[in-house]
Amino acid sequence: LTLAIIAGFQVVVGGAVFVIPLDLVVECINLSSHQVHNNVVTLRDEPLPFIPLRELFDLPQRESARKSLVIVQYGPLRAGLLVDNLLGECQAVIKPLGKLFSKVKGLSGSTILGDGRVALILDVPHLIAHTGRMEQADVRRTESRMSAAND
Repeated sequence: LTLAIIAGFQVVVGGAVFVIPLDLVVECINLSSHQVHNNVVTLRDEPLPFIPLRELFDLPQRESARKSLVIVQYGPLRAGLLVDNLLGECQAVIKPLGKLFSKVKGLSGSTILGDGRVALILDVPHLIAHTGRMEQADVRRTESRMSAAND
């Protein structure tokens, strides 16, 4: 029996708990709702595409004036994952996804939390690639707005 254990970072989205591999987390920031638009946020004068995980996984909306953005990096690519709450670091034993979730893009496995709940482990490389493809137009629009504002 072989077990794979990862250091993870737990987040909550729409009442569901997800685990992000900790070695891919760069930083976490809090955003107000007015900073979140067009799936791009300006961070240190640079546009950063992000994925609202609630929309991606079709989870119920929890209205909040504040959201958190987990900035992840895989190789040279960087993106944000918009979540409802940050729970912090954890150790996660990776379990394979069952047939029900095996075709869901953006998930790499699952784990059982200390309280018995199941958390899904995010496939960050897939999510970053998805963000890069889907948000390039938004990044270009934001960059052109920034350059127009500076002119």
